[in-house]
Amino acid sequence: MAYVSARLTELELKYMRLERHVEELSGVVAAQQKTIDALVAELRSATARLRDLGEAAPPTEKPPHY
Repeated sequence: MAYVSARLTELELKYMRLERHVEELSGVVAAQQKTIDALVAELRSATARLRDLGEAAPPTEKPPHY
């Protein structure tokens, strides 16, 4: 019976450690997702600015020395 009790205690401790690790990893994943979302928004903004600059650029003309 002592073996079963010791084994149960060991399993409970392992479970508690795993649960703590899962919570830590969940926090890391949440922080990474916030970073990814910010980077995607920044990329979209930069893409839109580049697109606007391309549309606002005058048509390419040959230089006068041609």
